[in-house]
Amino acid sequence: MRNPLHIALALGFVFYVGCAESEEGTPTIEASSSDVTKSDGKDDSSLEAVFVDMRFSGELLTSSTWNVDSSIETQLLYTIGHLNGDNSVGRLDKVDLENVQTERDGELYRVTYDATMQVAWGKKDQIPANYTFTLPKDLSNAGQDKFAELYSKTCVDFGASDVDAGSMWYYYRPASYRCNLAESDIIKTEASVEISSVNTTGKYPEYHKVWEDDVLKVVAIFGKYKDHATSSSDAGISAYNSFLRTMQTDLAQMSLVTEPAEVPYNPGVELPEVVFNAELADGKRVEIVALLVDNVREAGPEFTRRYEELSTKADLIAYNGHAGLGANIRALASKGKWTQGQYAIVFMNGCDTYAYIDGSLFEAHAAVNPDDPTGTKHLDLVTNAMPAFFREVSNSTVQFIRGLMDVDQPKTFEQIFAGVDSSQVIIVTGEQDNEFVPGGGEEPEVEAWQGLEQDGAVAKGEEVRVETPTLPAGAYQFVLSGDNDADLYVRVGNEPTSDAYDCRPYKAGSEELCVVELPAPAKIYAMVQGYATSSNFKLVAAPR
Repeated sequence: MRNPLHIALALGFVFYVGCAESEEGTPTIEASSSDVTKSDGKDDSSLEAVFVDMRFSGELLTSSTWNVDSSIETQLLYTIGHLNGDNSVGRLDKVDLENVQTERDGELYRVTYDATMQVAWGKKDQIPANYTFTLPKDLSNAGQDKFAELYSKTCVDFGASDVDAGSMWYYYRPASYRCNLAESDIIKTEASVEISSVNTTGKYPEYHKVWEDDVLKVVAIFGKYKDHATSSSDAGISAYNSFLRTMQTDLAQMSLVTEPAEVPYNPGVELPEVVFNAELADGKRVEIVALLVDNVREAGPEFTRRYEELSTKADLIAYNGHAGLGANIRALASKGKWTQGQYAIVFMNGCDTYAYIDGSLFEAHAAVNPDDPTGTKHLDLVTNAMPAFFREVSNSTVQFIRGLMDVDQPKTFEQIFAGVDSSQVIIVTGEQDNEFVPGGGEEPEVEAWQGLEQDGAVAKGEEVRVETPTLPAGAYQFVLSGDNDADLYVRVGNEPTSDAYDCRPYKAGSEELCVVELPAPAKIYAMVQGYATSSNFKLVAAPR
């Protein structure tokens, strides 16, 4: 049985929104027949989510003109439940509102507005050109209660129970076959969908910053499934225990020392803090502090003090537990202390955490780094666009630790994500200005690169490889053309393989394109691999 990280109803108000599932046959953005991904089971987890901008006009009824933006937010929270029905979710703090108008409508007020919402769209091969939102119309308290009373049994996720006006937004599924919404209770609006400019690919964690002191410092926080639980059968406590066992196994051959010296198989609440210290073969060290709490928003001053102490030097912070209607996410974001020049990866590993993040962590980093007004230079924030499950959260954190420990074979964020349950639709924010590339170095003193050309034929499974000289920072494109079916693989700093690459379009036919942006000097390696029995190809690479 799955244990979702259900959102605790901690706030005294709720936000509302819904959206109707795209109908079969709706035109999509990627309409070219040559742009069809092969369907032989070779799925690339780096493409689980594509960021899109949805633009639409909204309308609602409310009982007061005071703080109209809050009424709109109340409506828009319903996008979490409904977009989850499409393996997606929107970032609510990034909604851009325009043309907000209010007029009297009987005993209520009618509000109209235009909105642009950034959405992590989880159906990477099915991006619609438009999307129909179905929203509750009456956002007065009485209207919200009535909507839940009428539709909390039929217009929600199949596994939902005990749904009321305070939780229906999370479970809302207007596309359910059981759902029959009265036109008088809803408004429908069609959103245009465009690929967002925030998309990146092939970005690495800042390995050089993580290891600049030769120590990887990790803080792994686990929240309980039920507050005050004491049994190891609690899903949160079980995840904590599982993490401790995995770390003991992974680090066992690395001169491991633990605090306390003996860690039982299921320590649970008897040991709410365990510290691991280990040494890698090259002398680098790993320090991991694992903490178990009921929830971070009510953890108290002792947790706040300990977290401040740990966060100041942490390279990776992972919170695994209930999002708490965003309350736990915001609570942890408001805690901690940061030092100038410190780089950190913060992983908010709960349900739909992408929808709940705001700018507070980035603002906190900007405040101590005068060279970083956006805060993104020293912080990468990892979240989920879908629900996470307690049985998987330990593994999610482990995958990040293993990825950062593998200093000889650095991994992109997407390559690290490959080990995380794909149902979470895990994503990273703030990585666009990351500088690390494998094999990077000083700016080379060479003439401007004019590009390269390579042509020939490849049989099925045969590989042809090329590499560039060390190139200055900038954008470069690799264009493959030819007949039948050959595939292009591109990787920065190391030769690509069928499993390790930064770009692999993997399209039907031999027409493929990879664009690489180097934030620092590095070599770029490319491979053409035969997929059909025999394929003629031409590979052209040049500055973009």
